[in-house]
Amino acid sequence: MDLRSQSHRFLVGAGLTSSWLLLWGLGHLAELSTHASVWYPPAALTFAALLVIGRHAIPYLLIANLAATLWAVWLYDIDVGWLKVVGGGTSSAVAHIGCYGFGAAALRAIAERHQHNLSRIVIAFLGIATVASMATTIGVIGSLAGFDLLQSDEIKQSLMAFWVGDFVGLVVLGPLFAAVLIKLVRSPAFWIQPLDTLRHDSLTGSFGLKLSISLVLVSAAMLTAAAFGTVESAFLIFFLLIPQMWLTHSESPLRTALSLGAVSFLIVIWLGVLNLAEFVFIYQFAIAIVATTAYFGLSIPLLVSDNEQLRARLMFDPLTGVNSRDLLLFQSARELARVERGATSCLAVVDLDRFKSINDRYGHLVGDRALIRLAEIMREQTRATDLVARYGGDEFVILYPDTKLEDASQRLGNLREAFGKSMLMTDDHLTISIGLAEAKAGETFESWFERADLALLSAKREGRDRVKVSPRK
Repeated sequence: MDLRSQSHRFLVGAGLTSSWLLLWGLGHLAELSTHASVWYPPAALTFAALLVIGRHAIPYLLIANLAATLWAVWLYDIDVGWLKVVGGGTSSAVAHIGCYGFGAAALRAIAERHQHNLSRIVIAFLGIATVASMATTIGVIGSLAGFDLLQSDEIKQSLMAFWVGDFVGLVVLGPLFAAVLIKLVRSPAFWIQPLDTLRHDSLTGSFGLKLSISLVLVSAAMLTAAAFGTVESAFLIFFLLIPQMWLTHSESPLRTALSLGAVSFLIVIWLGVLNLAEFVFIYQFAIAIVATTAYFGLSIPLLVSDNEQLRARLMFDPLTGVNSRDLLLFQSARELARVERGATSCLAVVDLDRFKSINDRYGHLVGDRALIRLAEIMREQTRATDLVARYGGDEFVILYPDTKLEDASQRLGNLREAFGKSMLMTDDHLTISIGLAEAKAGETFESWFERADLALLSAKREGRDRVKVSPRK
């Protein structure tokens, strides 16, 4: 973290510590049992700070945890000596910071390995959140019990609620806090690939409408549960999945995280205002399900997009936009199978004349423009059923299905003339040489290509700028 002055360091630390304690107070409002909350936001801030700020956040988190211990001792009227208060507070702080620190380090390593790809990070985060929150629960409760800050009869009561509360707070608010810290910290230790395109997200337009619908639905569901007082009415909260998934699939990842934070906060507020304690586990479960479903809903389209990009790289040449060599080989195999059944197909090898001298004289950027222009003209001069592919370097291949040798030769002549008329240089006239071969029954792609390539070499020897046809024999 780039902290250029002591004052800046103090402001960052004070902001982190005060924010953590504020979130601890909010978590206490949704308390289920001693030290256990429906929704525990400090877990999210600890994880986010260790993820984005790194080890520089540890002293400020330690101060916040110790202050929270003193707050809890006063709140629960725990009658123990100060040595046990300090020992229990320190031990639980180390467990809390240590477990989430290991989780944050693991997520950073995964992010770096997968080049900060959001979809991979989302899936890894959900798994790490489950394990880290469980480890933190065991460590913190063990520390508190060991220093008599938690009675033995309270351990069993608090254990499950503590774990789920930490998990819910971490999953719902962790991504949002991380996004905020990434924007605030000068040199974050962690970043997410799409976040740079989301710098100007705001509560305007359709997002405000979608978020309002979600908040109204939450309020309506919980007011209904309060009116009817039945378990069935409490399950109405799960209808929140519908607007949340709509929002997830139509808005940015940052806005998805923001909406989850707002919705979960409203649920916690209504729990207290409407006195819905008897349904608290339903609402805790609902927050967890909605959050995890939203993040999986966010990651799946990104995975599909990644697969489509990979497919595009496999099928198309990135420079010229024509088909790739792999697709050429696949389609050629299908054509040769059709030739076995009596079809007629031709293959042409097209080469840009004196391409090396173009690169040497004008530079590779001009050479690239020449290749791109040649590819454009080839696409213009071919049918939708033909296949144009870049075979390598300045060499292209055109596959002509259901085409006789004479027809293919005529089309290639038109192609050669069209390229010759395109003015790419001021003092050089660019030309192409072409070799053409008709497929024979029983031959492989290699032999078919070799015959067309030999025809191309013959065209080069005879002076270039011409089409040469391989004999049918």
